[in-house]
Amino acid sequence: MITRAQLRSSAAPWVIAPALIYTVLYVNDSVYVKSSYYAVQSGEAAAYGIAAIAPAVAATAAWEAGRQRLLGTVRDSAARGPVRRFLRAAAPVLALQLALSVAALFLARVTVGVWPGEATGLLALAHLFLLPAGWLVIGWALGNLMPRGLAAPLAAVGCWVWLAVPQATGNPYIRHLGGSVDTRSSVTDVQEPAAYTVPWLVVAGFAIAAVALAGARRRPWLAPVALAVAAAGFLTGRALVLDWGYQVPTKPRDITLHCVGAEPRVCVPPEYAYRAVSLRIELLTPLDELTAAGVPAPREIRLDSSERPLEPGVWPLYWAPPPDAPKGMYDTDRHIGDLADSAAVGTAVPRAGAENCRIPGAQARAWAALVIGLPETEAQGSLPYSDWVEVNRIRKLPAPDQSDWFEKSATTGLRCPEDPTR
Repeated sequence: MITRAQLRSSAAPWVIAPALIYTVLYVNDSVYVKSSYYAVQSGEAAAYGIAAIAPAVAATAAWEAGRQRLLGTVRDSAARGPVRRFLRAAAPVLALQLALSVAALFLARVTVGVWPGEATGLLALAHLFLLPAGWLVIGWALGNLMPRGLAAPLAAVGCWVWLAVPQATGNPYIRHLGGSVDTRSSVTDVQEPAAYTVPWLVVAGFAIAAVALAGARRRPWLAPVALAVAAAGFLTGRALVLDWGYQVPTKPRDITLHCVGAEPRVCVPPEYAYRAVSLRIELLTPLDELTAAGVPAPREIRLDSSERPLEPGVWPLYWAPPPDAPKGMYDTDRHIGDLADSAAVGTAVPRAGAENCRIPGAQARAWAALVIGLPETEAQGSLPYSDWVEVNRIRKLPAPDQSDWFEKSATTGLRCPEDPTR
């Protein structure tokens, strides 16, 4: 239980205001497309706040440990055991961590639109609480080793450097050892669980090493043990992420899509299940226009990872909530326009045999956009004038000739994303 005297004499009341300001800045800066209602992104956004929370907790713990150390024998005269004494002494620090973590969680809820969910989102939520807890122990150990006026800034700066600086270093794997969250996962590609569990392993090794080093004054043999534990944690974590490189570790999610309707049915990830029925209704009319123009109707339109192959009769679904849209409000014209891309790619990929080539040919896309009723300015886009004239000429042909041309143009015009690393 925290007493008023504990709070008055602790550093927590002085730290919480600036730490909260930086937490707000970090969490708000973590999401570029707001109100996505993506539960994984919500967890990541909340965990992004550790860049402010962990240094604040480490510094406060170092200060509190130094203050407790000044009590000397008075501190050890209580009838409680060492664990209970530590929890009571560290209560202001634990309260600070809890307050900042809960604030980050609510900020992520407001920013993204949903609470953290899905397996990786919950891992990110655990990351928000576990990683600062590890730095609390490290800061406490530093406060027992040196004067608090030196230990507190050393803990804060050391923690922040470990979390933030590796993001810009030339060793790409090292940024995954500190625990800073990337927040760039998409609807279909999520971070590996090891992106969280490896930093837990490393910080646990550092925490055990710090506690052992603090006890080396009475037991000198603990000093080499501390160094060995810290090195083992670092090297083990390094071995697990050594080949990760600069890119976010991604893989297709092994989930069951939520599907609605008969052919054509619409399939989306579980977090967008509430939107599937209305989305399918909005797509039926432009699909009928494409079918009337001779394009074989798909049996399924699917929002899934681009790494999964498209079978004949399956079209990819290009759709996402626009920035800052309230829940339930979406740019209908925009995602109906994306149906032109779906038609071109869904028609071409099974024939071209290119699993990861998902950029449609410009002419085929423009033709499909005209068929579904987009304005000419939107349908033309950046298509050269000569190609635009050719598309309009094709539109005057009989439907079977148009559909034959569309199939050939979509297949020959299909392109793959450029890989800058090659």
